[in-house]
Amino acid sequence: MGYAGGMAAQPAGERTDGGAGAALPASGLPEITRLLRGDLSVLRTIDWRIFWSALPVLAFLVLNWFWPEDLWRTQVAIVGSFAAALWVFANNRDRGVIRVIAVMSFVVVAGSAVVGLALNSAKAFAAQNIVADFLMAAICLGSVALGKPLVGAVARESIPALRPLLAPNHRLFAVLTLTFMAMNLCTGVFRIFLLDWLATANEYVIVTQVTGRPLSAAFVVVCYFAIKRAARAPEAAAE
Repeated sequence: MGYAGGMAAQPAGERTDGGAGAALPASGLPEITRLLRGDLSVLRTIDWRIFWSALPVLAFLVLNWFWPEDLWRTQVAIVGSFAAALWVFANNRDRGVIRVIAVMSFVVVAGSAVVGLALNSAKAFAAQNIVADFLMAAICLGSVALGKPLVGAVARESIPALRPLLAPNHRLFAVLTLTFMAMNLCTGVFRIFLLDWLATANEYVIVTQVTGRPLSAAFVVVCYFAIKRAARAPEAAAE
């Protein structure tokens, strides 16, 4: 999931000895602070698969706009978008918690495709992100209640060097997970009203992408710096 791969803000640094005050080695995502300083060389470290999530969206928009309306436009757009989502899912090599989230996300997409085709409704298919929002909020709440905050699970799984530095139930992970839950609840409610207010599915998809992706990116940046700071704190390993 867009969120899933991004929630684990990945700190980077020089030391890799695993001590409580150690910084984390660069991996997956680039060192954000270097990127903000204009060092574009770190772009080579990006795993560009993180952008694959945009393919189903683009397929839906293009087909729902340009496919002839009298040739099953809605059905073609839904099937085309689902096919793109299936390709992305099949080429996803993540494991563990991230893979579980990806599976649940794909189930939501598949269910939405079935409903959209049955109702001949592009909006019903596009509403999949509303279902995903509330599902993710429930997962976040459940993970905190079980003492295994989702953000922590994803971060520690994505960056093994984090494991000796921050405990799975570190209070920062709980705070970030509850913040992520609140974000999903708010966007879910907002999208319900948006779906009813906007005239077409394409308008809905564009607006939700324009408003949702920057919010997700901002959350990733917050997680990155918060986790990096906590991992470098001398008392981190004791929590």
